Amino acid sequence: MELRQLENFLKIAEYENITQAAEALHMSQPPLTRQLQALEAELGTELFVREKKRLHITEAGRFFRQQAEQILALADKTAEQVRQIGEGLTGTLYIGSIETAGPALLPKWLEGFKARWPDVRYSLWSGNSDDVIERLEKGLVDVALIREPFNGEKFQSVHILDEPWAALVRKDHVLSNADSLTLAQLAGEELIVPIRRSTEVARWFSEAGMEADISCQYAPLINGVILAEQGLGVAICPASAGDMLSGRPLVMRPLVDAPASGVALIWQRGARLSAPAEKFIEYIKTLP
Repeated sequence: MELRQLENFLKIAEYENITQAAEALHMSQPPLTRQLQALEAELGTELFVREKKRLHITEAGRFFRQQAEQILALADKTAEQVRQIGEGLTGTLYIGSIETAGPALLPKWLEGFKARWPDVRYSLWSGNSDDVIERLEKGLVDVALIREPFNGEKFQSVHILDEPWAALVRKDHVLSNADSLTLAQLAGEELIVPIRRSTEVARWFSEAGMEADISCQYAPLINGVILAEQGLGVAICPASAGDMLSGRPLVMRPLVDAPASGVALIWQRGARLSAPAEKFIEYIKTLP
């Protein structure tokens, strides 16, 4: 199986038509058809169901498309890192980050790093911590900004900060009049919590002798914001989520007795890092 086969397969999946895919690839139809047949024979399964002049991708085909996209992305990243070895500090730094703390931290970090290393380019990807860690494990990003905890046997890290938790409530909610909130004040409310933190939030209340009424779990953050906006409950989120509230009928109130959420920059233990990634980690370690 060659990278060119994967690229051509993705083009067929895009058009679901051999003729159109061949035209886009600037090649004739018969070789592309034979290439697809050979790929299916190698995999031992159909990637498309044929119906007259149309192709319909199968479940196996959808999975293979996802994997092919990641393989090609990793191949491009690997080739660029090899070139960087002989070129000094150039190339692209691939960063994954959580959607809350990332926007608050990365702009300042990249501004300072770029002042020192102006030839480095950046590729940023965001999601929740599980999504970002998955991309790090697959080698699709060099470093990841995530929420603790994480597997210390797999990753090295720099602890960045401890971020407080907060509650999002509608402006017409009685709790919006308070300057801050406690777990006791939320004990009687329907709660909207991050999927990854549901067990943790429930433990906060149980350790305080109360029970959390978790009515909904969310990911990504915007879903929690929208649910709170619709009055379906009080959303618990990191304080850095406040940047998303502009123009919304919501207010954010700090949770004064909830444990802080640790944020860390991590990278794969034992992995060979690109030159930009190594310098970036060194740079982050120097920040106050």
